[in-house]
Amino acid sequence: MDNVTIPAQRVLPTATLPRIMQAGDVAADLSAAEAAVVPARGRALIATGLVLELPAGFRARIHSRSGLSLKHGIEAGAGLIDQGYRHPVGVLLYNHSDVDFPVAVGDRVAQLCIERYSHPIFEEVLAVDTTSRTTGWGSSGVS
Repeated sequence: MDNVTIPAQRVLPTATLPRIMQAGDVAADLSAAEAAVVPARGRALIATGLVLELPAGFRARIHSRSGLSLKHGIEAGAGLIDQGYRHPVGVLLYNHSDVDFPVAVGDRVAQLCIERYSHPIFEEVLAVDTTSRTTGWGSSGVS
């Protein structure tokens, strides 16, 4: 396991630092710092009230919480935070249900995963090596 310290600034007094809820979890829960409503079949940007200072070589990804997805049809989108981003983190929530979804201050709305990254060098070639895979988009079947 690789421990890294992520400085986090509260820019709203109701902000909650991301929390790892159980030993072995790979992501920390992100909480709402302001009340909001995610409209039925719509979307809303939920304020966390936090600015993160990611170290060089790290990025953050925002993911849906499985319970919100299963029980309420709430999914997180547009979830990449670059190392140099120094503005308040927002969570874009999509509501796939037919009822409005209320968000209260302190509600855990998404998960934050901190990841190392690298910058690949893309090299143009005349052809790439082939594999045994013949198609994409569902090539492995349904079952």
